[in-house]
Amino acid sequence: MARMSDEETKALVLKAFDTLFNKRDYDKAAGFWSDKYIQHSAHIPPGREGLFGLVRLAPPTLRYENFLILAEGDNVMLHGRFSGHASPRPWLAADRLRMENGLLAEHWDVLADEPTQSESVSGLPAIGKSFAKPEQAPAAGMTASSLTVEEARKITAPLYEALNQPAKKDVATLLAQAALPDYRSFHTNEEYVSRDQLAEIFKGIGASVPDLRWTVKDIQVFRDQVVVRGEATGTPTAEFWGAKPTGRGFKTMAIDVFTVRNGKLASAYHVENWITALQQMGK
Repeated sequence: MARMSDEETKALVLKAFDTLFNKRDYDKAAGFWSDKYIQHSAHIPPGREGLFGLVRLAPPTLRYENFLILAEGDNVMLHGRFSGHASPRPWLAADRLRMENGLLAEHWDVLADEPTQSESVSGLPAIGKSFAKPEQAPAAGMTASSLTVEEARKITAPLYEALNQPAKKDVATLLAQAALPDYRSFHTNEEYVSRDQLAEIFKGIGASVPDLRWTVKDIQVFRDQVVVRGEATGTPTAEFWGAKPTGRGFKTMAIDVFTVRNGKLASAYHVENWITALQQMGK
């Protein structure tokens, strides 16, 4: 295809950002992003689907405003603001893009919480002509900055408490402490259950495995994402995942990838090795 001029490149990139972040039209947005898209961002999962998946989880109020865009050949730089993402401050964003065959092919970014007037040593806004409102103060676990491991442990603790002998727990209350009302728990890349549905699943597992224990073995934090490596143990006394009880227990690994929004869990992608558990039980 003919090489685009720098002005054509800028227009295409701005249209791509508007289509994805403001209009949330994922089918049309796929026409702007390469299916081999490379993501260097510390807070966005890999590839085009990682980016689109993160935007799908954002509130409908999410909006991108561009204040400057520069293009030189296949390289594009943008200076803009993301607002309406349910964090207390808008995010200032410096985005670098590499274009390839007229598509967004590779991305790097730097994010920062927008400062208030009292925080600005220069006395000037960091972007545009106005400051972030003073009442939008940053809070732990709610900004563009990284969570700490201790913050992540505290946020996720009620969920894992609900997985320890769930038949004896108020599972719904514990999940409400940990997760937002619109929480989505993904068991495939596309399929998920709600917070209320997850509570019923936990209760069902607890009824089949009264001594279920879920131990957190490791927690890693990547900005607003939390990765937990856990271990599930127990001995079923009733049918469990289609297997009759044999008196034998199981010990298996689980991996959970959470996204945190407003100090609570917004979503999770999880994998448990139930095949190994069933083998240990003698199915």
